[in-house]
Amino acid sequence: MINFASENYAGVQADMMQALTDANKGNAASYGNDAVTAETTGLLKDILGSDIEVYFTFNGTGANNFGLGSVTERYNSIFCADVAHLYVDESTAPESFIGCRIYTIPSESGKITAESLRSAIIRAGDIHHPQPKVVSLTQPTEYGTVYTLDELKSIKSVCTENNMLLHVDGARFFNAAVYLNASLKQMTEHIDILTLGGTKAGMMFGEAVIFFHIKSSSSYKYHLKRSMQLASKNRFIAAQFQAMLKNGLWQKLARHTNDLAKRFEQEVGSIPGIAIAHPVQTNSVFLTMSPSLYEKMHQHFHFYYWNDLKSEVRLVFSFDNTEKEIADFATLLAEYTKG
Repeated sequence: MINFASENYAGVQADMMQALTDANKGNAASYGNDAVTAETTGLLKDILGSDIEVYFTFNGTGANNFGLGSVTERYNSIFCADVAHLYVDESTAPESFIGCRIYTIPSESGKITAESLRSAIIRAGDIHHPQPKVVSLTQPTEYGTVYTLDELKSIKSVCTENNMLLHVDGARFFNAAVYLNASLKQMTEHIDILTLGGTKAGMMFGEAVIFFHIKSSSSYKYHLKRSMQLASKNRFIAAQFQAMLKNGLWQKLARHTNDLAKRFEQEVGSIPGIAIAHPVQTNSVFLTMSPSLYEKMHQHFHFYYWNDLKSEVRLVFSFDNTEKEIADFATLLAEYTKG
C-alpha cells in the first residue's frame, strides 16, 4: 500500500544508510566523544556560527523535552500554537518532564502572530502565576505552513521585550528552509533553541538540539543525561547528520518532497468536492474529505483523517514517494468522487 501518512513510515534514505555503514567500522569512543560527532559538530558550527552548542538525541519528543527543560524552571510557562505538536501530540511528556505550564495561542493555518503572542503574555512578576519563559514555534507548522524570516523576527522581538527565549520545533526544518529559499544560517538568525529534525528527513533515527548565544556554563550535557537522551553510540546519529549537511543533500531531499506536495495540489485541487484546506508550502497537504470517501481511499493509500470537526485529511510526502503515486491517487480519487 502506498504511504502518504508520515515520513515515519518510510525506510532509511540511501545516503543515510551508507553513513551508518561507514560509521560502523571499528571501535569509537562512547557518549559523543568520538571523531564523527566532533566533525559533525564542527560542520554545524561552520554552517550556523561558532557560538552554538550542539547535542544529539534519539527522537523528537525527547529533543523538545531536553531543549526546553534545559532553559526553564518548574515555575515557568511555555507558549505555543493551539495545534503545536508540543501540545497536541506529545501526550503529557512536556508537563511531566519539564514541569512547566503550557499556554496555547489561537493560530491561523498553524501560525501565530506577534500580536497574538504579545496579548497572551500576562502577569509577569506575579508570584501566583507561571512566569513566561519560552515561546515554542513549529517550523513548518503542523499544517505545513512556514513562518517567514520577518515573522520570526517580529516574534523574537516580542520574546526580547518580555525576557523570553524563542524555541523552534523543526521536525521538518529543512523543508521550511527550501520553501523560503533561505540558508540554514538565515533560518536560525532569530532563534535561541532549535530542535533540528533528522528522522522525518530520511534518517533511521536521530535529532539535533542546538542552543544559540546562551551561556550555560556547559550545563546542557547534564540535562541531556537527565532527559535520557545521551546516546552511548552517538556516532551513528552524528554520521547521518553529517551526510545530510554535506553536498546539499538536505536541500535535494526537501525540494523533492516539497515539489511532490505542489504536484499533488495541482493534480487533486481541481477534483469536484475536494478542497485544499491550507496553503501548500512544504511537504504536507490538507484536504477536506468526507469520512465515507476517506474510508474508500484509505483502502489503497495510507493517510490520516486529521480533523473530524473540519473533515480534514492530511497527506505527507517522503523522500521515497513518486509523482506516479500522486497520479494514481488523483485518478482513483476522481473516480470515487464521480460515483
